[in-house]
Amino acid sequence: MKKIVFAIIFWTAIAFNVLTVLTLTIVQILPYEFADYKLQHGFYDSIIQGMPFAVLLTLFGTIKNKNSKTRNWSYVGLTTLASFTCLLSQLFLIFYFGFGAWTTVGVLYRHKLENKEIKEQLYDIGAFGYGGKRIVEIKPFLKYWILPKPIDTLKIKKNEWVLVNDQGELKIP
Repeated sequence: MKKIVFAIIFWTAIAFNVLTVLTLTIVQILPYEFADYKLQHGFYDSIIQGMPFAVLLTLFGTIKNKNSKTRNWSYVGLTTLASFTCLLSQLFLIFYFGFGAWTTVGVLYRHKLENKEIKEQLYDIGAFGYGGKRIVEIKPFLKYWILPKPIDTLKIKKNEWVLVNDQGELKIP
């Protein structure tokens, strides 16, 4: 029973590490974004803060009685060093992923037939102000993601869109 629990902990930690590495590298190339910035921050906070612990939890699968004490201690030392390195790298990554999100200034247009909107957005980086501006066509993808595409409102077919001009999340007095 103890072996099964250790195997479950080990393989869960490995899966978490693989998910984290894929999320912070390859998945960043995809054009999809989180629909809600709170969900985005919660997700990135979880994987960034959880990775050093997941690296340490891999010790459940690497330390074995059949190994020599020297080998087990080297596993402990190298895993602790890897975990500490992950922690330091995560501190740098938190400034890249942990701050900032696109905030909607206003909804400009809604599509008449499809579930799409054209929004004006600013990149909100908290106390540092705003980092950029974009006008995008937002198309929902599943429930938690969106597919934003830059769009020129002068080139859209006006008969397919309804002018809305709603104020977004950013409240301007």
